[in-house]
Amino acid sequence: MIQAIGLTSIARKEQSPAVDNVSFEAHAGRVTALLGAPGAGKTTALRLMLELQRGRGVTYFRGRPLHRIPHPAHEVGVLLGDVPGHPARSVRGHLRMLCAASGVPARRADEVLEAVGLVSLRDERLGTLSRGMDRRLGLACALLPDPHTLVLDDPARGLAVGERRWLHDMLREHAAQGGTVLCSTADPKEATRFADHV
Repeated sequence: MIQAIGLTSIARKEQSPAVDNVSFEAHAGRVTALLGAPGAGKTTALRLMLELQRGRGVTYFRGRPLHRIPHPAHEVGVLLGDVPGHPARSVRGHLRMLCAASGVPARRADEVLEAVGLVSLRDERLGTLSRGMDRRLGLACALLPDPHTLVLDDPARGLAVGERRWLHDMLREHAAQGGTVLCSTADPKEATRFADHV
């Protein structure tokens, strides 16, 4: 379960904060959508939750703030933006590097490649991936350490209809296994299609 309490970003000069005293919960076993128009502060809220941006408020992941979790990647899988990595690195090589960094057995790279449907592209270079394949790789990176919670920033952005269905099924499967899933989206129709709670 995620509990976000009083999330507030730091205002720039004369402007109001992008996120001002936002609180919500995302429960285990459910897919929760954080819905808002482009520029409404969804990404900022996620960055505040993940302690990647300074501000006020606190977020608890199964009762603990992220900085109190010994191995945060094992608790919270994250997808914010495009997959960071050297464009010449192979898909499999990138995942194996993340395995080493996270203390996860190297075989886990092949397991998540299969789970996200990228086995046939394991030798492709990151710089050659289509938008849809990059999003699949981002989800693979988030799933790599088998986290309980997924926090995904607009994971369906740029995906074709079939890829969106596939993504929604993956998110539902994670929730059905008892995980917590929080996704941001600017599309109300999309939110109603994949989320249990908006």
